[in-house]
Amino acid sequence: MKKYYLVLMALAVTAAIFSSCGQSQTSETEKVERIISVKAELVKPRDVQVTRNFTGSLEGERQAVLYAKIAEAVTAVSVREGEWVKGNTVLVSLDKGGPSSNYLQSKSLFANAEKNYNKMEYLFSEGAVSESQFDAAKTDYEVQKASFQAASQLVDIQTPISGLVTSVDVSEGDFVQVGQKLATVASTERLRVKFGVNPTDIGDFSKGDAVIISADAVKGTVAGEVVAVATSADPVTRAFEVEALVDNSGSDYRPGMFVRISIVLEDLKGVIAVPRKSIVNLDDQQTVFVIVNGLAERRPVVLGPEIDGHIVVTSGISFGDTIVTLGQDYIDNGFSVKIASLNEGS
Repeated sequence: MKKYYLVLMALAVTAAIFSSCGQSQTSETEKVERIISVKAELVKPRDVQVTRNFTGSLEGERQAVLYAKIAEAVTAVSVREGEWVKGNTVLVSLDKGGPSSNYLQSKSLFANAEKNYNKMEYLFSEGAVSESQFDAAKTDYEVQKASFQAASQLVDIQTPISGLVTSVDVSEGDFVQVGQKLATVASTERLRVKFGVNPTDIGDFSKGDAVIISADAVKGTVAGEVVAVATSADPVTRAFEVEALVDNSGSDYRPGMFVRISIVLEDLKGVIAVPRKSIVNLDDQQTVFVIVNGLAERRPVVLGPEIDGHIVVTSGISFGDTIVTLGQDYIDNGFSVKIASLNEGS
């Protein structure tokens, strides 16, 4: 019996020893687990611009869209898209002898009137006809000349401006209808862009404001200027139209190109702007974790505008603070942290 009692005591002591060791190991493990590796950034002054961004399509400052005014077959297309042309160049020709064309008849009448006018002018100079006869011949000549010019313009479609052919919408042999688009010509030294602005943002725009234009297909940006701001909203879209002119002296942009338009609302110098991902919401409070002597410290912050993935912080942290930018979801106030990488800012 005594031997049995000694065995039980030995087992109890052994269990106590193992239990004590287990608790010690568990406590040590918990202590190690509280040291969290994080990424951090040193807070330094930044110069940032508060902007609004919109999208739109470019068109020429001066742009001519040519339409068919009679229904006839296309007999010739004299230009290609991307070609530069002078004003009054014929771009598209329609059938001069077609049923809708008055070209041949007008040409014949004009030729006869011109011949008669030249004859009457000579006779009048010789005193062989009266002034009223000469005036009648001159009037008929001028009327037939204007009629022929009008008929010519219906079949030989000219561009009224010099510029770049941005589109050719028909081919030789096509039969066009009245009002059908034939081609577009645009001047490209300066380009125009129109874009819609919400009622809440339209107050930020005024004539003369500077804008910045960019496009995926073009490196860099170009400057522009707001030249018109609508005073009433479009009844369908409910947006206010803003129009800007863009400097294209480098010829990098073309009419029809889809672009982004940015307007600078405010130019902020020497402010605190932290990465958006460093902000966490804890207990309904926007919070940043600052590392102080190896420990995480919760700092409630007041936020300003957001710019390109960064948020301006108006209070709560200071220049020189080291903030957690990655890993803040796994820490809390007083946690031990180890900085795995530190961004010292620009």
